Amino acid sequence: MNFVRDYKEPKMEEVIVLSTVQLGPFIINGQMLLTLCFGAAGWLALRYRLRNKPERNLILTMASNAFFLWIVIWKGSVLFFDPVGVIQQPVSLLFFDGGERGQWIASLIALAYVGYRSSKQPISVKMVMIALITFFLAGWLACQLVLLAFGEGPFWYNVANAGLTALFLLSLLTFQETGSSARAIQLGVWFSIGNVLLLFMDHARPLFFISFSEQQLVFLALAVCFTTWSWFDVKSVRGG
Repeated sequence: MNFVRDYKEPKMEEVIVLSTVQLGPFIINGQMLLTLCFGAAGWLALRYRLRNKPERNLILTMASNAFFLWIVIWKGSVLFFDPVGVIQQPVSLLFFDGGERGQWIASLIALAYVGYRSSKQPISVKMVMIALITFFLAGWLACQLVLLAFGEGPFWYNVANAGLTALFLLSLLTFQETGSSARAIQLGVWFSIGNVLLLFMDHARPLFFISFSEQQLVFLALAVCFTTWSWFDVKSVRGG
């Protein structure tokens, strides 16, 4: 199983079949299992984080819709990348997906949906940011635990990543002032930097630029985005 890297080119014959997990008499696609665990953990953490908040049901509904939209786009994107192959083998939609490119497309569309829906609801941008970070941290932690349970990926990297994520998630869940995004943004910065450093433990990572993998560059970009957001947040508070 691999949550990020298991896809090459958008050709049906070149798509790498993800490893499967057998639970009793059932055989489950490993990537789908990770995705469902990600969504379930994110939703439960968000439900707990927003307890006693008036916006709770609105945000939970929006998060659920965005997650299922993500799955549909991710699975259905293989139709966009290889329409001929899907037409010839319609059953392939059950076993294949859009891979990493499909994940990016699904993520952009899901984020656009969250942005659009939140703009139509009495929900602040800061609260949406906190909700997104909470959902992601909980989902990421669930994925690391599943990978550990099935012995997939570098063991010590998964252990360290799970510990780092659990620490940040616990800190976020115990900080109940949802009107301020400062804590969530700080956690986002350090979580991103931590993952960049932890990925050096994965010696099998494919290098993309110098000694950095594509995933490390994504986390670096997230750290820059969170830092920029924090700077504007402090500036707005000070009235600058």
